[in-house]
Amino acid sequence: MTTTVLGGGYAGVMAANRLAGRGEEVVLVTPNAWFVERIRLHRVATGLRENARLDLETVLNPAVEVVRDTATKIGDGKVQLASGENLPYDTLVYAVGSGASDHNGAYRIVSEEESGRFRAALAEAPDAPVTVVGAGLTGVELAGALREAGRAVKLVSTAPERRAIQAHLRFLAKQGVEIELGRRVDPAALDGLVVDTTGFTVPSLAADSGLPVDGFGRLLVDEQLTVPGHPNVLGAGDAVHLASPSYLRAACATALPMGAHAADVLTARREGRAGEAFRMGYVLQCTDLGSGRGRVQFLHPDDTERALAIDGRAGGLVKETICRMTVRWLTQERDRAGRYSWPAGA
Repeated sequence: MTTTVLGGGYAGVMAANRLAGRGEEVVLVTPNAWFVERIRLHRVATGLRENARLDLETVLNPAVEVVRDTATKIGDGKVQLASGENLPYDTLVYAVGSGASDHNGAYRIVSEEESGRFRAALAEAPDAPVTVVGAGLTGVELAGALREAGRAVKLVSTAPERRAIQAHLRFLAKQGVEIELGRRVDPAALDGLVVDTTGFTVPSLAADSGLPVDGFGRLLVDEQLTVPGHPNVLGAGDAVHLASPSYLRAACATALPMGAHAADVLTARREGRAGEAFRMGYVLQCTDLGSGRGRVQFLHPDDTERALAIDGRAGGLVKETICRMTVRWLTQERDRAGRYSWPAGA
């Protein structure tokens, strides 16, 4: 029995490692020979970090067969690849991740390639101010990194609701970031270097393959992360939609448990047991605000905010520790299957 995993991100590598460590035959389909720490791309985009790459072999179980290619269509028991080859599978884990929607001509930093384009634009216009659209985590982390790099920055967004984002903006304002809240803007109508951190999309692979998707093109899965009507296809990470629990958000904090649980469901079925329903809860959310400072917002399992938070250099230290831990969780799973665990849900 061979499991094919589509995608070499947090969810895909976790699923592949967990299965391979249990003696399963696993094929990982990814176009690159490296793993990208996407949570560090804001620093790559601003020139504060050379890259966010790790050699894939450093995080992946050596028993996993890597196919350097991209899936273009999923069929019954086979995956069509961009190279024209058909890759057979017995079970499949869909973990193709997410990217930025491309509709307004502004720069984006969701992928390594997009971050590189923005970095090149900064180098070509060393004195140009930058406008960041969006006050989510990507927006505030990018604004903080730009200020650390010495850039003049304006952040434009609708009024944030979460207390943590409000705290982020107060800190950035003290660092010299111009904050403009309360209105929606068209990034294409803004002058100068503009980065749009709003709006994400997922590959159209599931829809193109005739699999059930939601209105955003995300693969629909049930509580066992299995596609309804397709018992041999499971999904994990940003590119899937799970109706319950409803509080899940796109993040590596979600992708890692989903990848591990998809592997657990397949293992259970191989052993003649029913897979369990996926449950997880959040503990904290970390933000890099630049210059070694950050904020750690503690959370209830359902992703609502607790009163407790850690700010300043201590927050920055915790943020960096968590970033390193995301890689360590993958390597620990590579070395011993089943080692990774996660908090229970609400």
